[in-house]
This record gives sequence, C-alpha cells and structure tokens, in this order.
Amino acid sequence: MERWIGAISGLIGALVSYAVDGLGIIRTQYGTSTIDRKYIRNINECQKYKVPFGVYIYVTFKNAAEALVQAKDFYNRAQGYDPLFYVVDVEESFGASIQNIVQGTQAFIDYLKIKGVKVGLYTGHHFYKPYQMDMVKNYDFLWWIPRYSGTSAQGKKPDFACDLWQYTDQGLVSGIKGGVDLNVLNGSKPLSWFTNKNETNNKLTEKDDDTMKFTNETTKDAVRDHIKQSVDKKLIEKSWLDKFDNGTMTNGDYEGLKLIIAQRSN
Repeated sequence: MERWIGAISGLIGALVSYAVDGLGIIRTQYGTSTIDRKYIRNINECQKYKVPFGVYIYVTFKNAAEALVQAKDFYNRAQGYDPLFYVVDVEESFGASIQNIVQGTQAFIDYLKIKGVKVGLYTGHHFYKPYQMDMVKNYDFLWWIPRYSGTSAQGKKPDFACDLWQYTDQGLVSGIKGGVDLNVLNGSKPLSWFTNKNETNNKLTEKDDDTMKFTNETTKDAVRDHIKQSVDKKLIEKSWLDKFDNGTMTNGDYEGLKLIIAQRSN
C-alpha cells in the first residue's frame, strides 16, 4: 500500500481513517502575527485518534534576526504538544535578498537543532534553485517539494531529490472536509523514520560540513574558549563543550551555537 502524508491547516474533522496509514503535519502559524485558529483543535484530534503528527510554520522573515524571532515563537508554541518534528516552510522572499533568505533559513534551522528536535525544510519547486535553498544545511530531512498535476492524481515528480513529494492539494481523506495536501515518500526513508522521534538521519546530517577542522591550535583554543565561557555563563549546556572536546561538533553546530549565544547574551 502506498503511504501518504497530508498537510493540515485548519481542516480536521474526525480522523478515524487517517490514523491507519498516515501522518499529519499541522500548521501552527503564518509568521508570528497570524496564528492558525484551529491548530490546537487539530493537534487534539490527532492525539485523540492516535494520528502521528509534526508541525510546521509558514515563515515571513526578511533576515536572520527576524528568522530567529519566528523560530523561537514557533518552538515555544509547539513544544508542549510534543510533535514528532518541526518543519520550516520557506516559499516567498517578502522582498528580501537571496542571501538574507538563505541566512535566515539557516538561522531558523540551527535554532531548532540546538533544541534537540528533528527538523525539516519545505520549499517550493519554483523556489528551490532561484533562492539557493540547496545551500541550506543542518536539517534532518528535505520534507516537501510540491509539484502538482492539477488533479488529485500524481503527475511529474520533482526535479530535485527530496524525501517527500507533495503531489496534490486536492486530495480527499475520510473525516476531513475539503481538499487536503497529499504526499508520497520519495526517498529512502520509510514512514517509520518520520513517526519515530528518536531515529536519526545519518545521510543528511553529513550536509553539516562534517566535523570541525582547524589549521592551527590558536584558532581551536579560541573556539573552545568561546564555548566554555558560554557554558560558564549558562547560555548553553555543557554537552556542547563535551561535543567539541570529543571531536563530533560540526561547523553547522557551531554556527547555530553562535546565533543562540548572541541572542541569549542580549
């Protein structure tokens, strides 16, 4: 049986059949100014009918600073519901430069990764290359790339490698009124990878620039001192210093840490 995944934003009725072979992805908000009016109900219905679910935010940031505000708001809003994963949905520039969009998306993802949660990136088929989403790193999975056929049937697959293909926004699901975004698995990950919060993705975490390497000890000592001082000030957990000392910290880890340290120092 082909497995499908539906994106949900204010649509759930009774999800009895949805629990059999599916997974819900629930929108919590549009930026920080517009909160989905039914996201709590949708989460409650998923929990009631034992439907595994993740959450996503449609972002509106124009730079890294705004991205961090939205990432923090998104995480704080969703964490109490214990979602399986968090997805950042980047589809519009809102007038920002390509560089700012890439930097903002990276800052957003790095913030969530510091929180120790599973993170996905959703971006439009038309948006992926022009806005250099292929330059973004450190996410656990490239969640959706939508490419619609114009009907509820599958058409041409995305031109880019991704873990899921959103093939229609006109899907029908028993228990849900109206059209639903439907997706099919498009990579090597089984559905169980998404429904198991503790499962990691070794292949994609390799995008995180590999482990940190230093050309001299002075640079290495300076980085370690920065991390240690931040631990001493209780800005970050000691586990990050341990990660540096055992040689498993990546460049992406450190870039994310710098953003968090800077934010918490203010």
